[in-house]
Amino acid sequence: MKIINLFLKLLEKKYLLFFCYIFFLFISIFLFSYLMSVENHAIVDDFGNLNIFNVNNLFGRYIESILVSNIAKVEFVGIEFYFSMRPILPYFLIFIFEKISTNYYIILLIKNVPIGVLIFFIIKNYNKNYNNFFIAVCLILIFYNPHNIHTMYDIGSEEAFLNYLMIFLFFFIFGDYKYKSLFVGITLSLIFFTKESMFILTSVIPVAYIFLEKKNNKYLPLIMIIVSNLVWGSYHFTKENYFPIGPKGSAKNALNLSIVYHKDFNSTYPRVSPDIYYYKTVELIKKKGITDEKELMNILINQSLTFLKENPYEVIKGVFKKVYVITLSPFRDTRPRLEDSNPIRYSNFPNKIIFNLSLILLLINIFKKQISFSKKKIDFYYLMIIMTYFVPYIIGFVYPRHCTAMYTLAHLYVFLNMIQFDIFNINKLIKKNLNT
Repeated sequence: MKIINLFLKLLEKKYLLFFCYIFFLFISIFLFSYLMSVENHAIVDDFGNLNIFNVNNLFGRYIESILVSNIAKVEFVGIEFYFSMRPILPYFLIFIFEKISTNYYIILLIKNVPIGVLIFFIIKNYNKNYNNFFIAVCLILIFYNPHNIHTMYDIGSEEAFLNYLMIFLFFFIFGDYKYKSLFVGITLSLIFFTKESMFILTSVIPVAYIFLEKKNNKYLPLIMIIVSNLVWGSYHFTKENYFPIGPKGSAKNALNLSIVYHKDFNSTYPRVSPDIYYYKTVELIKKKGITDEKELMNILINQSLTFLKENPYEVIKGVFKKVYVITLSPFRDTRPRLEDSNPIRYSNFPNKIIFNLSLILLLINIFKKQISFSKKKIDFYYLMIIMTYFVPYIIGFVYPRHCTAMYTLAHLYVFLNMIQFDIFNINKLIKKNLNT
């Protein structure tokens, strides 16, 4: 109890929590950059500079095309893809790399520190009734897990931005800010321009927002998402005479479906990465002489739908495997090799425990009659965020890194429940120690 009391007293020191948090960000980012420079020379050279053309997940190729030929495209499996990659990640890296610094550590600082500071003040303003104890616990829940922080600090995946944006959405949509609708709309638009699989989430949440909120400007998030879709679609229509939207908004999605919806998928997933099946797409391209992104997308979607009709039980079996990866599997992200190469990631155990606990609490809160609708709003939002986030991964395939944003939200959701419903008398504990 004395330790708790000391901790709470220290937290009340003006600016101490903020400076400790900033110090943590700098140190943890330094350690992350050092480990990357030691382990991955393809991305970080011997002088600590970023090899921007080698950034993971095809973004390096995409960036190279923009910088060398001034065309936003990426060549993959013999096809030039124009509308399959969203602009937030590549153009952010290009701006930092060209205008500020090529040093990997500096790039990580510029990416993560401002966002980290913004998270601090978003949490601080979430509810004026909460003190620094609430802020400290939220920050700990966001950053304590090595796997989650690795995903957030990374620069080669959309999740490196998406994790932060989902935290923003969490506090904006649950809080009561002066410009709440504007903040929610901006965040949803940024999510839309970060990853193509977030189309469902960014379409459903604004509609739910209209029904669950009483604010005069509650239509603003929906308007902003419609505008985002129009901007993105119109840009590509001028380039390729095609308006990408919905399930056909990305040929990359069709590619992912093609490597999931076939007879070999269930025999190796999740032990082996589905990426090994891209060769089937290459064979198809060579056989049919496909040269166009849109043509390939239509063929692959029809092929996947045919497999679904002919093999519904195989598809259902795959769905259960993906649910297992999301909720129970402790393994690392799989590798595109046939041997067993994905050992246990022990830092995922708390992720899985807290995530499943959040689902149990969610069901209890929704069906508990004593809880008012105003308090249940957080539960309905959380349910819709969880469902719409994971639907594309349930249809396609999921890696553990894809889940980290939801795991972080699960930690925050469980903690908010503890505060809101005074589980374990946590409010009394805080007040008692502050008054001692």
